[in-house]
Amino acid sequence: MASPMLPLPGSAFAPKYWRDETGGVLASAIYLFLNEPEKLTVGMIAYIRAYFIQWVESPAWDMNPSHDDASRAGLAAIRASARQIRTVKDIRKWIHAALDMGIDPL
Repeated sequence: MASPMLPLPGSAFAPKYWRDETGGVLASAIYLFLNEPEKLTVGMIAYIRAYFIQWVESPAWDMNPSHDDASRAGLAAIRASARQIRTVKDIRKWIHAALDMGIDPL
């Protein structure tokens, strides 16, 4: 049996990268998070939260042929926790959890 292939970046199933967003608000929020996180507004955090949700909800992450029960549970946990992001501290915590799963949204 052939292993599953990740969707191409232009596919509807692929996660959409923040640098490709055309409105400018998300990019501004990410730049502030990376450089001056204390200046993030509640609205900017909401944009980052929405970005992380779409990123981690991509079916691409389900295609890992090495998934086991623990990694599926970890993926479910970071998917759920993305919806709970409200602060810069939450963003940092979520990014570390995602990176531990091999998922890098930045």
